Amino acid sequence: MKKTVKVILLAAILLIASIACATEQQETFDIDLEAGLQGGNEDLNGFSMRYAVTCATLFGDSNAENILGFTSGTLFSDLAAKRKAEIEDKYNCKIDAFYQADGANENEFTVCSMSGAFYCDVLQGSTHGLRSSVKIGFFQSINALDKYIDYRDSEKWGTPAMLEEMCWGGELYGILPAAWPELNYSSFGYIFMANMNLASSLGIPDIRETVENKEWTWDKFEETLTMGTVTEGGVTSVYGMSAHPPYLGEMILRSNGDSIIIDNGNGEYSWGYADPHALAALEEFRNIYNGDYAFAFDHDVTSPDAVADAFIEGRATMTVVDTEQLFGYNGRISRYVENYAVLPAPNGPDVAPGYTFAVHESFRSMIVFSNYSKNFDASAFIINKLYEPFEGYETKDQIKEFMTYNYFFDNRDADVFFDMFRNTQYNYFIVGMRQFNEWITDRKGKTIPELVEIYHDFNQRLIDTEAVSPRETIKTLWPEE
Repeated sequence: MKKTVKVILLAAILLIASIACATEQQETFDIDLEAGLQGGNEDLNGFSMRYAVTCATLFGDSNAENILGFTSGTLFSDLAAKRKAEIEDKYNCKIDAFYQADGANENEFTVCSMSGAFYCDVLQGSTHGLRSSVKIGFFQSINALDKYIDYRDSEKWGTPAMLEEMCWGGELYGILPAAWPELNYSSFGYIFMANMNLASSLGIPDIRETVENKEWTWDKFEETLTMGTVTEGGVTSVYGMSAHPPYLGEMILRSNGDSIIIDNGNGEYSWGYADPHALAALEEFRNIYNGDYAFAFDHDVTSPDAVADAFIEGRATMTVVDTEQLFGYNGRISRYVENYAVLPAPNGPDVAPGYTFAVHESFRSMIVFSNYSKNFDASAFIINKLYEPFEGYETKDQIKEFMTYNYFFDNRDADVFFDMFRNTQYNYFIVGMRQFNEWITDRKGKTIPELVEIYHDFNQRLIDTEAVSPRETIKTLWPEE
């Protein structure tokens, strides 16, 4: 009976949504783009591109006023508004952008697509919300739009590793506005950070210098955890680190070499946590968080927001956070902490000194083209023109200079930040690949190899069903990588 009621309710929801989606009749534009571009005319004949912009954040106010993802009233929101107006004027078109406050919603897009109704031509959203629609076929392949969008231009549209989540069955279904500052930089992690004023007051040697000298190792990290913890009369007033355990675990588990997914060739991939260097990293994580250095963590403050609050309020010398907590649409640390340092994960003994990496759960500014678009070609043409680099910020060095001046306290912080960003890898968190990292934090009475064996088949199935197709697609689309 309950199942029948659920089916009826779902059908009703779909019917209501389809009616809502259909309230605005889909217009079909038969634009001869080739003719419009001949002789440099570049006339789109008044085409209006409906653009749903969902500024999906992990922790912030998604309804805050923005312009194409940039907080209103900022330098880049002004540049985005100017670019939008220039394109509309130059190419005789309209970019009809609407936001979450106006009803832009990834779920509504999905429901409309399920009912075969038009919702928008283009959508910008989180890969968390978009990934399920990749397999269903609601998006137009970027490959089919390569006449207007060169997806191989990684400086403009993101690296293969950044786009991995939107790859399936030999096709790419999403791109990132990678040439625009800030939008993508708040979508990866997990950066280690230190309150340098607090660290100095506790007699901790300059951590930036330690990183610069490629001496930021597990041993140095443990030493800093100890020195950064203040306990008097059995009460701890400052912890060495505030940490969301899955974030800390993921970074430590990869800090001795990334082996979450191993390419064995011939289209076969395996989970690599049984490798000796991975087992050593697992032992290190357990010892840091639940073993000899457990005193350095407040085990009652573990949620991502609470962890950031503890660092901001000076209750922790270090933290490990998603970059969304640092700056951008929801950044708080850059607003409230004086002299913070951006640090990579400490290095294990089996990697080269200075080894730097990062991961991403989801990119929050992924651009997709609806299969119900009024005109694929015109939409792709507009998006390609819209996301050209901003004047004065055409190069990575110019962007880095801007961010160093506005967000970082030291050039070395910017170096670490951008090195991590360049080396970010998709961690398959959304499909469950991080469950092991979370599960292992409170498992006692078993050895690390025994714990790995328990989870082996589960993670191998995830790799076989979720990771093989994207990884093989990358080989097809970027054979030179």
